[in-house]
Amino acid sequence: EKNKELKKKIARKLNRKEEIDEETLQAMKREKRKRNKRLFPDNKTIDPYDPTTYGYTELGTILGPHGVHGLVKISASTNFPERLCKPGIRHLKAPNRRSPREIGLLEGRHRLKNEYLIKLEAIGDRNEAVKLRGSVLYARQEERPEDMNEDEYLVTDLVGLDVHLVTGYGEDDLEDALDYDDEGEVEEVSGENGDDEMQAKSASGKFVGTIRGVVLAEEMCTIPGLGQDLLEIVLPRGRHGTPSWKDEMVLIPMVPSIVPTVDIERQIIYIDPPGGLLDLTYVKEEFVRIKGFLPETSSYEENKYK
Repeated sequence: EKNKELKKKIARKLNRKEEIDEETLQAMKREKRKRNKRLFPDNKTIDPYDPTTYGYTELGTILGPHGVHGLVKISASTNFPERLCKPGIRHLKAPNRRSPREIGLLEGRHRLKNEYLIKLEAIGDRNEAVKLRGSVLYARQEERPEDMNEDEYLVTDLVGLDVHLVTGYGEDDLEDALDYDDEGEVEEVSGENGDDEMQAKSASGKFVGTIRGVVLAEEMCTIPGLGQDLLEIVLPRGRHGTPSWKDEMVLIPMVPSIVPTVDIERQIIYIDPPGGLLDLTYVKEEFVRIKGFLPETSSYEENKYK
């Protein structure tokens, strides 16, 4: 075993291809997926130019070749380094392609800061590695990292969860929690023991909205440790949660004091926001890509000098 480790270290220093054990090769073969066995999301939520909307998780973008033996440099966009270092099946999307294709990851190691060196299957020289510049490496969403802590979640785990309040949020929430009749009086119902009890819904657990996405701290602040991940929550409009023609959203910091409970099994998350945070709403502008052919000259130009 010591000789094998020494051989691997020497191969890494010389940028040579490492020999893969028979057990690792068998594991990679078993990892290959069975075709036509996956469930795809609703077509309404799919962006054909974004593989993360139909079952993939982005791992990083290839920057270019390193050396002459087929190694490539990749800028990591994942917080789990083992996804770029552990051999196995990954998925690669070229800049001129719409969907990723399967490819084998043979080896990988950390280089500097957010950059890694990886060796991909069938990439044996620098010329082949140059062609991968700009390609994006993905993993399937069902392939979860092994060493995740209890307080760590994937973005795909949080998107779509219902958000509820832990306690009442201001006087308006306490007022909305009561169920009034037509005459403006609180309804009364008979309890199990025959005593009249006032029917009032507790403000605790009131529905707030649905998580639409997660804004990572790196996107908001370039200095590590200063920013926090933000939950992008879609808010319903009106007293009974009537949706608007343009959904209003609010950003909630993903910190334990504001987000104390995340229940993945029940698909629910509880928040305890400070006063005024839910009032900082905004409407997200979406840009639509329209493809079409324009005429060489307009009708106005054609009739201009007639």
